[in-house]
Amino acid sequence: MALLDGSEAEEFLHKDIIEFVHPLDQELVLYRFSALTESHPKNAPTLIRLRTRTGAIRAVVVSSATTRVNGLRIDLASGTEVTELLKMDAALKASEENFQRLFENMHDVFYRTNERQELVMVGPGSMRMLGYTVEEVLGRPAADFYLVPEERSLVVEAIQKHGEIRDHPARLRHKDGRVVHVAITSRALKGGGGELLGVEGIFRDVTAEVEAKAALTRLATWDDLTDTLNRRAFLEQTGKYIRHLRRYPEESLLVIVDLDHFKAVNDRFGHLAGDKVLRTTAEIIRDVLRSTDLFGRLGGDEFAIVFRKCCPEEGYDILGRILSRICGTEVALSGREHVCLSVSLGATPLLAEDQPTALALARADRALYWAKAQGRGRCAFAPIDGEPFLPSYP
Repeated sequence: MALLDGSEAEEFLHKDIIEFVHPLDQELVLYRFSALTESHPKNAPTLIRLRTRTGAIRAVVVSSATTRVNGLRIDLASGTEVTELLKMDAALKASEENFQRLFENMHDVFYRTNERQELVMVGPGSMRMLGYTVEEVLGRPAADFYLVPEERSLVVEAIQKHGEIRDHPARLRHKDGRVVHVAITSRALKGGGGELLGVEGIFRDVTAEVEAKAALTRLATWDDLTDTLNRRAFLEQTGKYIRHLRRYPEESLLVIVDLDHFKAVNDRFGHLAGDKVLRTTAEIIRDVLRSTDLFGRLGGDEFAIVFRKCCPEEGYDILGRILSRICGTEVALSGREHVCLSVSLGATPLLAEDQPTALALARADRALYWAKAQGRGRCAFAPIDGEPFLPSYP
């Protein structure tokens, strides 16, 4: 009675049961009753909708049967309400559909591995991000898609240690060979005994962010014209090296390089010609320097070099090669004009006591102007104490 919103049995006696069946299901109910016979006395359960006395619609799983009592045929029906269950099922289905749409359309890529770190589930976003179809990925070790496969071990170790990782940087390899920078957020899947059953999470393409950051770092660090460290970066790195010298003393040199008669080049041929002269000079110096040396542009036509782990004699040899390579080199300009390069150099020891760096720069600058006073196109050395002098080259 409660199923049909009634309180007394009399409310339903002598009424046609079809009145309480939803119009769209009435034909089905009538057919099922008509199908009951002595050879087929029972119908399988089926889902129908009932309409209660108050007009509410309820879903019911109904079973029907027929029997005879004292020769009289009696049709019986029993039902279990499943309205709320169907609502839950519908909600679950909608949730699954929403998840599937999210899974298929999300920009990030969901993945799951087994205990052998083989991929057992991958979102279709892998095609957009890495160029691989899901079929090409499943069953393969996750490490196969890293630029350096060993980096995957570091990711797994971090997950095992912390249980999860967030925005862990990694480099993956696109199917066409290019590098894709990603941020990985993952957690460990563990068994009842704490054993690692696999890993699941997402990875997000951050290539644009990484490249933009690298570009900004380069803009803040490098001189675009000469492809050397800019003044700020050179002084910053030199300052760090001086602090290093406090703990690990070693012989080092600071050198200032100044182009001779550079103003005349700009005045006569223009700044584009001056830029070409600067670039050519920087290329020659960079080609002679060691990989451990610092090389930067202080500004205008002035460069600076720090020779790390370098005694004066070795420094003289390198400076001599720079002078021989630069002095006399011709730089072709437009209109069949050319400029013969010449530089003057000022060198001095770089010490742990040279803090701030301006102390060493002042000595090197004093040596530079002494070299110019001696006729330019040469190197002068300024010791800690004493007057600058022209060293002899090997």
